[in-house]
Amino acid sequence: MNAQIIAACEAFSMGDSTAALPFIADGIEWHIVGDRTIDGNAAVKEMCTDAASQGTPNFQNGRVIKGKNHLIVEGADLDTDMYYCDIYTIENDQIMEITSYSLAAVE
Repeated sequence: MNAQIIAACEAFSMGDSTAALPFIADGIEWHIVGDRTIDGNAAVKEMCTDAASQGTPNFQNGRVIKGKNHLIVEGADLDTDMYYCDIYTIENDQIMEITSYSLAAVE
């Protein structure tokens, strides 16, 4: 897994899709657990454009775990008590699948 795709995934997890979009496969599946699945490159780009129009989130990545074909990025929204975990499946230097989990802190 090359450093560019790792950096792109880390940026995507922090709400900056610009670096990741060139690596998004045409047939990508983005599973936002508990919400929906977004299918295809065009739909992911549209979702990212919509999210960007709402402003830049104050996300900070924590732990990044690298595997042979997977990258896991954990982090938190510094303005809220929301935590996230994104699991990227990477094949042939393309992001084929993203599974995103998010949860609010329990008080």
